[in-house]
This record gives sequence, C-alpha cells and structure tokens, in this order.
Amino acid sequence: MEHAVERIDSPDRQEGSEIVPASEVQRSLSAVLQSTPFHSSKQSQELLQYIVDQTLAGHPEMLKERIIGASVFGRRPDYDTNDDPVVRSRAAEVRKRLALYYQIAPEEPIRISIPSGSFRAVFEWANRSQVHLHAAQPNGPERSHAPTESLVTSALQEVVEPGTKSSSAIFRFSRWWIAIVVPLVILTWGTLHYFSSSDERAFSQFWSPILDHSNTVLIYIGSNAVYELSTSFQDAYFEQHPRNQSEAMGLESYIPLPPGTKLDVQDLHPAKDTYVTIGDVAATTKIVSMLVRRDKQFDIRFGNDVAFGDLRENPTILIGAHNNAWTITMTENLRYVFDGRNGIVDRSGTKKRWSTNSEFTEDYAIVSRILNSKTGSTVITAAGIGHPGTRAAAEFLTNRQSISALVKSLPEGWQRKNIQIVLHTTVINQLPSAPDVVATYCW
Repeated sequence: MEHAVERIDSPDRQEGSEIVPASEVQRSLSAVLQSTPFHSSKQSQELLQYIVDQTLAGHPEMLKERIIGASVFGRRPDYDTNDDPVVRSRAAEVRKRLALYYQIAPEEPIRISIPSGSFRAVFEWANRSQVHLHAAQPNGPERSHAPTESLVTSALQEVVEPGTKSSSAIFRFSRWWIAIVVPLVILTWGTLHYFSSSDERAFSQFWSPILDHSNTVLIYIGSNAVYELSTSFQDAYFEQHPRNQSEAMGLESYIPLPPGTKLDVQDLHPAKDTYVTIGDVAATTKIVSMLVRRDKQFDIRFGNDVAFGDLRENPTILIGAHNNAWTITMTENLRYVFDGRNGIVDRSGTKKRWSTNSEFTEDYAIVSRILNSKTGSTVITAAGIGHPGTRAAAEFLTNRQSISALVKSLPEGWQRKNIQIVLHTTVINQLPSAPDVVATYCW
C-alpha cells in the first residue's frame, strides 16, 4: 500500500504544496545513504534511517531522544540524556552530512531534512530550490550541470585562491583539472552505483521468501525468565526500611539482598510473558525498520501469544534463542545448534564448538533461513547465545553489504536452498561489534 507523506513545515507553508509519496522518500533515502557523505559513517546512516522510518510510519512517540538513544545507539532505556547527548550530537552531524549531500547532488528532486530542535524528518519537493541551484552564472547563460561539475567547481574554489592567478591562467588550470577529475568522479560514482545495485539484488534474493509472501510477516520474540519479589515480601521490607523520597514518588528500586538473606518460595513469583532484553528489542527494531522500508506488513508477538497455526500461515522471523522456545524447536535438527547455555556446536563430523568466555566479552549467534520449516512455511532466525549476539545477528541480516558478501561464498542456486550462518561478535559494555562470519552451510 502506497503511503503519502505530507510536508511538515511551518504554519506559513504555501498552499498547494504537493505531498511526497513514501516510495519517493525511500528512493531518495537510499541514494543519500549510499552517497559519499554518509558512506563512511555507519551511525549517521542508522540514525537517519531510523528517523525516516519512524516518521513514515507515523510514530512520533518513537522519536523521543531517550528512545532513539536506546533503539539506535544501544543506551539503557533510562539513561541520562544530559550526561550522554549522543542523539543530539549525531543528529547535528546528520544535518551537516545532508547539507553536504545536497550540495554535490543538486538534481535530487526530494529533500530530506531534520529541523533543528526536532528529531522528526521533513520531506519536500525541491523544485523551487533546484531553480536557484541551477541559476545562471553572472557572465553566462543558464546551465544545468551534473553533480560531477559541481564537485570540480567546489574543488577549484579551494585550490585556486582569488587574485593569485590571472583569469586566463585560472581558465587553463580549470580545463586541465576538469579533464582529469571528471572521468575519475564519473568512474567512482559508476562503481558505487554498480556495487550498490549488486548488493540490493543479493539482499532482495535472500529475503524474497519473506518479502514476496502474500501474508503478513510474523515476528516472534521470546520472553525472559524473571522472578519478582512478592508484594508481601516488599511490604515487610519497607515497614522496616521506610521509603526515601524517590521511592515515595513511585520509582522502582532494588531491594538489597545481602549474603545470608533467606527467601522462601512464597517470597518469589514468576513474571511470565513480561520481560524481554534490550538486545531483543534492538534486534526487532532493525528487522521492523527493514520491513517498513519495503512496505511489508508485520505482526509482532511475544510470550505465549503465538500458536503453531500462526507459524503455519505466516512467514516468520524468530528473535532470540534460549528465551525463545520456537527458535530451539525449529533449529534443533539442523547442522548448527545451541549447545548448553554458552555454546554453539556443529553436529556434523567435525563436532566443532564455539563458546562464550566467562567475562562475556564475545558472543556467537546463528542465523538460519529455512524455506520449508516444520511448520511448512519460511522461517528466519536471528539468535545469539546472549542478547548481544542476537542483536549482532539482526544487524547482519539487515545489512545489504553483509548479505551480498555472504552470498558470494554460497553455492549456485542458493536462492532456493536453506542457509545457516554462525556469527562472532566482540562485546563491549554489552554492545556488539559488527559481526564476522565463522561458518556457513547451504543445502
């Protein structure tokens, strides 16, 4: 279904301004993310992608600073935005990169911007601004140049200082500079376009069993096993330890349980189908953003809110391993499986095993694409030994370059085969690095 995104602007917006279709926004966004200003900054890419996706989806509540910090930069949900202004600083950087991009690509018909003081994207047609960008030179007729010549002109302005050469010398130097630089710029842009097209083709083929299915995609997140102190235990504790001001305001706090504290079974009760990890949430956000960009409908479930019949009817994405019984069930007979609480094992003749260390400074994950699962439908899993591994698996699955590099090592006809990938990631402050592939199997 085609969305139409209205230009969100100041109250004095001119009447009759056209709305920008979501498909045009996504096409323009793809060009922006592949451009030179954004190509070298993964964080800028991810932040802009998130802001555009949430704006298109009509979720302004997801564009709060703290929520962006947790969803995009892996901060704790309750982190102090004053002590850690990562969202504001990265947003300022994105604005600068956008300004640079539109300088080198003046022909781009759509303008994406993030107004200062806001984290909501604005989309508008650039018809009028293009007139100014392509205005006539003071001493010559009006011309419309490709972005390559704009780059050359900008470079000349920096290299040749005003007044240091005669006009004829500058003209000769300009022609020499253009003769060398223009072919190089064209070659560079052509190469980037070729590889970006190749990456997109491989990515689409990998995900086609999910994206091309007529039914809604089911995303299922497991629920973590958590025990809470009973109300009676908490009441008894606070009778002996009066609440301080913050607790009286309703803020939760940990009740200290020093060594030797005795707890009875009745002092604890299981909080079923209630809690998920921040890693699973971040992984789900990555998957959802990808589906939104491709206008694919999805349904998120967790806990016991899913039945076998649901999995039979819908292509499914399973998030998490040890907290997701469906992941274990769907993959238990495959080559790569989870072994105990801290390992992954190769069930073939090698019996190779990958395991986390006691400090959990690294993690492993399994990505599985099963075209004909036990349910009869396609299943994709993003599952780590720990939640950083799950998050790394989702980042791998939603990264076009990673998928493109992967499929180059797969046998011919991989598009119609099952695939398993074992990933490794380094973990710092519970945040995973970009994962690397340590094993693959295609059948």
